[in-house]
Amino acid sequence: LDSHCGGNFGPRLKAAGYDYLIISGKSEKPVYIYLTDEKLEINDASDLWGKGIFYTNDELIKRHPGKNPHVAAIGIAGENLSKIACIGVDKHRQYGRGGAGAVLGSKNLKAIVLDGNTPVKYFDEEKFKEINKQFTKDILDNDGVKFRRVKGTMKCVRSGQENEFLPTKNFQEVQFDDFENITSEAAREELNWEDTGCFNCSIRCSKWARWDGHEIEGTEYETTAFLGSGSMVNNIKDVAWANELCNDLGLDTISTGVTCSFAMECYEKGFIDDWEGLEMDWGNAENQRKFINLIAKKEGIGKIFADGTRDASQKIGKGSEEFAINTFGMEHSGVNPKGCLTMGVVLSVADFASHTRLWMTEAEMGPDFTIEDIPQSVADGLDEINVRNCLVICDFVPLGLDRLAPLLNAATGLNHTEDSLREVGARLTNLARRYNLRNGRKYTDDTIPGRFFNEESLAGFMRGKKLDKGFFNSLIQKYYAVRSWTEKGKPTEEVIKKYQLI
Repeated sequence: LDSHCGGNFGPRLKAAGYDYLIISGKSEKPVYIYLTDEKLEINDASDLWGKGIFYTNDELIKRHPGKNPHVAAIGIAGENLSKIACIGVDKHRQYGRGGAGAVLGSKNLKAIVLDGNTPVKYFDEEKFKEINKQFTKDILDNDGVKFRRVKGTMKCVRSGQENEFLPTKNFQEVQFDDFENITSEAAREELNWEDTGCFNCSIRCSKWARWDGHEIEGTEYETTAFLGSGSMVNNIKDVAWANELCNDLGLDTISTGVTCSFAMECYEKGFIDDWEGLEMDWGNAENQRKFINLIAKKEGIGKIFADGTRDASQKIGKGSEEFAINTFGMEHSGVNPKGCLTMGVVLSVADFASHTRLWMTEAEMGPDFTIEDIPQSVADGLDEINVRNCLVICDFVPLGLDRLAPLLNAATGLNHTEDSLREVGARLTNLARRYNLRNGRKYTDDTIPGRFFNEESLAGFMRGKKLDKGFFNSLIQKYYAVRSWTEKGKPTEEVIKKYQLI
């Protein structure tokens, strides 16, 4: 598990004098951690247990006004150990994927209050600032960045529609007839967008949304793709309202959105006899919100779906696993493999099917990209993403490892090159692979759900055809070969020695 939230929490942890925080064990009662440059306290949080993230955040800021406090907290979903629970930071940013909220809930840890204010020191501050100044100029001159500053990640709604990869109706389709209602343009007008961004960021792709007494930082593309088109909800205010609800309850909007659309398809197909009065029709935004509440509270029909699509399909049966859109229990990110074959490979072989792993839509749409390019391109891309995640460099910064290496060296005194960073990335890929294999993952898990083999592909390399499972598995095998793994996806002894993974 790893998860990212952007914002201010990471920088403030460093400013408190810590590179990372390890939390072991379990408290006998609900607690929260208060951490500053000068002290660390573990305080009683019994009165906060059962409260939403918004209330918890505001209450802890009142208790610890300090200089610049930030709060990471779990909501009801995390307390109830939902596998799709997130950690909410400053209300509207999330450590979202992989059930991070359930991890804190299992420890009876309600929140972490962080107030770090010590300036960070660099190995060569003058050199670091010199490089950073040039980077900032190059970033702001980039056409893609200029576009993203205006539209945020929501630019991908229109791109997904036009390039036929927008998840729609639980990945049955790649285009949404009402997509114009959930675009960045609709959000800016209907949600009164204001530009904002992460700590010291010059891109400022994030957006404050304020409408009808509601407020969130968003919505983002992935959230919109699943609480919107994926569930056939065609009003951006309804998408944002569901987003706000997930933020307060502490639910990952991606996994929750995919689970909502899965539930709607189960309802349509009559796979569950008793919905306890809840009508989960496609596009029913009001009942979608009721369903989200039931998931977080693990009440009623929510008990079946509270841990995501894989667990729900195992309870429901009847072939529902064919359209429970996940790989090894992780709900897919916002690119439909029916429209982008390369993303099907990425989602299958990555350590988990997160939206933070790798996007290959632009590469596959390139004029010179072929099916034969997929295995090597996926391997190279996943390795680079590993490095960027270690450097805590946003995916939206259009700078390669060749340029990031000098910045890292100036900050730390290390002596990395592009090649040495790529080796770090490959080592991490192999390390994660060994970890997952040790904990139950098998090469047969490196695949995508039956829907993508049993139904016709609608765009991309396989347009108009059913994706043959044997052919898809051959791409996975070629990826293994690029990695020098065995036919069963295991790193060989030579690889283990090369990357010092013994």
